[in-house]
Amino acid sequence: MKQSEYELQNKIRIAVGKERTATLFRANVGKAWTGKKTICCGDMITLHEARPFSTGLPIGFPDLFGFRTVEITPEMVGKKLAVFAFIEVKTKQGRTSRAQEKMHALLRDAGALGGVARSTEEALHLLDPSTEPPEMR
Repeated sequence: MKQSEYELQNKIRIAVGKERTATLFRANVGKAWTGKKTICCGDMITLHEARPFSTGLPIGFPDLFGFRTVEITPEMVGKKLAVFAFIEVKTKQGRTSRAQEKMHALLRDAGALGGVARSTEEALHLLDPSTEPPEMR
């Protein structure tokens, strides 16, 4: 049975949390309707002057985002720093869109850790480059 992107996302979030590699959150977006509401007939809602709206994040934003704590050496003040981290989850056959590629480049250019992961091992390596790459395991 093929693994869905949603199932892989959950496996990655669990593995990253278990390894304490980073703290990740699922990016939620959606589309809904708003307007002047009239509630009638119990659980029925009628919207007057209805209009659609989109919620969430910019086009191309990664599926999982959060931070990885990096310890600054004593020569660098000795404090910890949270570095933005992201994972774009794709199945083996999944492809990134142009908007996603542009967003990933923007985030990496700003110093974020992350990229496209097709497995939990890839996600862990993207968030902690000191670990062995998946192809070496």
